[in-house]
Amino acid sequence: MIVYSYLFGFTLLLNLFLAFFVLVKNPRDQINRAFFFFVISVVVWMSSNFLSNQNFSYEMVFWFNKLIFLVSPYIAYFLLYFSFVFPSGFTGSMRRKMILLLIPVAVSNVLGLANLIIKDITYIPTGGTGVVFEWGVVFYGIQFCIYILWSIAILAKKYRRSSGIERVKIQYLLSGLGILTIVGTTTNFIVPLLFNNFVISNIGPLLSFFVFGFTAYSIVQHKLFDIKVLATQLLTVLIWIVLFTKVVVSSSLGEIVVNGLTLVIVVFFGILLVRSVRKEVQQRERLEMLTKKLKETDTMKNEFISVAAHELRAPLTAVKGYTSMIIEGDAGPISDKAKEFLQDTLVSTARMIRLVNNMLDVGRIEEGRIIYQEDYCDVVEIVNQAFGEFKLEAEHKSIEYKLDISEGVRASVYVDKDRLHEVVVNFLSNALKYTDAGSVVVKMTNPSLDKVKVEVIDTGRGITSKEQKKLFRKFYRVKSNIGKTIGSGLGLYISKLLIEKFGGEIGVVSQAGKGSNFWFVLPRRENDDSLDERTDGEKGK
Repeated sequence: MIVYSYLFGFTLLLNLFLAFFVLVKNPRDQINRAFFFFVISVVVWMSSNFLSNQNFSYEMVFWFNKLIFLVSPYIAYFLLYFSFVFPSGFTGSMRRKMILLLIPVAVSNVLGLANLIIKDITYIPTGGTGVVFEWGVVFYGIQFCIYILWSIAILAKKYRRSSGIERVKIQYLLSGLGILTIVGTTTNFIVPLLFNNFVISNIGPLLSFFVFGFTAYSIVQHKLFDIKVLATQLLTVLIWIVLFTKVVVSSSLGEIVVNGLTLVIVVFFGILLVRSVRKEVQQRERLEMLTKKLKETDTMKNEFISVAAHELRAPLTAVKGYTSMIIEGDAGPISDKAKEFLQDTLVSTARMIRLVNNMLDVGRIEEGRIIYQEDYCDVVEIVNQAFGEFKLEAEHKSIEYKLDISEGVRASVYVDKDRLHEVVVNFLSNALKYTDAGSVVVKMTNPSLDKVKVEVIDTGRGITSKEQKKLFRKFYRVKSNIGKTIGSGLGLYISKLLIEKFGGEIGVVSQAGKGSNFWFVLPRRENDDSLDERTDGEKGK
């Protein structure tokens, strides 16, 4: 009984703490007030239940048992009130309805006071069941059950119609109410009515904290940090109570001094602990808010880039097309000097178009909105096409530009042809951009029977080992020898996403001042139809 008394007192304090914690968060909020009254009604019921099982006089035990049935209707009423307001509050018409719903509660109280619910008890001071009830002619349980079931029905309906964080809040509340309903009904109605035994009703109060814990957690906007502060404050207060009790029951002056000093020290450090936890929580909440703002800003930035890229692509494509036509003489003869300027314009325009395409592609790939047209294709064909697109730029920079494809290389893969072409173009664009003299070589081999490897080898500025670790990250750009940062930092990032999407590997081998070797490896996959045709041809020979 002593252990139960301590457990009961601890649970009572926890419930009261939760009630006042939620109320203090926002005293004017309907939800917080409803929760507060709900918890207080349960705390009064718990106290009456506990006191009714103590070895008091007949009159006191009778009145404490009567008080249980006087308070119980308020538990159901405030639960119903809470279910109406949670999680969005209610209107003035609902307030009028709640006033009308107080009438059955008042009737139950009148019946209880008139001894029409409990007519009398047989008091057993020690052992047994404590008391045996003699029921009156009227029992209020119908109203109690209706209100409880009505509350659960309202919350279940709200749960079906809700979504997101609101749905999570109602889910927590329903979990708590489910425990409350099952345990409360079993321990306070089913067993007492069938067996006239109220000893099991002592279990209900001990489990009430879990119910209110679920509910309080859902009220404080689903923030775990608030619960952390609550737990710290609660633990600190309980330690203070225990130490203060030790001071009160001390039997000598020495014990009083030692316990008193201990209490003062613990109070001091307890205050510091609570303040530090609260400060940490506030910092995390600010960080959470800043993170949310950063995500919103990032979304807005991506939308802006997408719109800007769409608007830029059309005029840039037109500039490229007309410039190419002028260089080829479609608009009449031009001087060599003008042709050189136009070639510079064509190279720069092509680079801008690639940048615009990269800005459009990165968002689509990350969000999974890009549609891949995967099919069997030959990497040799893709590399040849991309290689030809940069001949003019290589000639303009007087760079040796070579294509080295091993004889008999097998390069059939299953990829999106246009996307793989984009990867090769990104490699070649970077190689020519960072190579001022020397050579750029595109090499293709079969490192094994089931793989094909493409390498773009240049004699440019090279990349330090420190920069290589960050090279394939989004928006990371390599610094040039003169300290400038070149490029958009998207080409290699997109290339990595695409190659990994097609089941391959990508990487770089480089040293500062000694050039770079960018490579990717893809798994070979033969088209069954073409394989059969080649096999038949070999048999014919």
